[in-house]
Amino acid sequence: MVATKPAATILLGRDNDGIFEVLLLKRNKALAFAGGLWVFPGGKIEADEIAQFDKELDAAKLAASRETKEEANLSIDPKQLVFYRHWTTPVIEPRRFATYFFYAKVDMEHTQVQIDDNEIKEHLWINPAEALQTFKTGKLAMLPPTLMSLQLIHKCKTASEAESHLKKETPIFVLPVLDSIDGKMICIYEGDAGYPNSDASAEGPRHRLILDFANKDFRFEYKDCAVLPVNGGMHL
Repeated sequence: MVATKPAATILLGRDNDGIFEVLLLKRNKALAFAGGLWVFPGGKIEADEIAQFDKELDAAKLAASRETKEEANLSIDPKQLVFYRHWTTPVIEPRRFATYFFYAKVDMEHTQVQIDDNEIKEHLWINPAEALQTFKTGKLAMLPPTLMSLQLIHKCKTASEAESHLKKETPIFVLPVLDSIDGKMICIYEGDAGYPNSDASAEGPRHRLILDFANKDFRFEYKDCAVLPVNGGMHL
């Protein structure tokens, strides 16, 4: 099993002329992990950051703020970060990260992004619901944790509403398992009947994301499951 590296990322939200928008960054295609995908600003937690704190969560906040400054030149106070999810890369992947996901609201006048043009090649401020729809066109390639984060807040109308909503969320620690059926990728989460054996065909409770790349579509299934849904119950 590949060891996991601690990491952190920030979902940034702003209000732009009455429209709620979040920041997405496009990673360099040459990068070994998530190359060419659209993500939130973030990266690895450094050893010296971990050494500064008793709790890894505090180190994660510092790292997330540092990475956001490095990748987008935006200054975020670690104290304002709202922790809402922790995602660990599936065990079958060659590179694995245990990532803290935070939310931060930013004022419009402090959202002038300057990408590093190294790890990050493009940036985009976009409404969460619009981003999910654009994903279906194949124009915004994203990893499941990014999709699930956008689902969490896609019904929110303002950055403050998203902040209040995520403050009420129970931070869930998620370790997906993967399977495929008829060419569709199945991301299976705890509580799903197929979770113990990575078997998407198992009958019973459902807690999964189905990615149909051929038809540029995805859907989230949640039924008869005792575990909280990773998307906060915000099914499209």
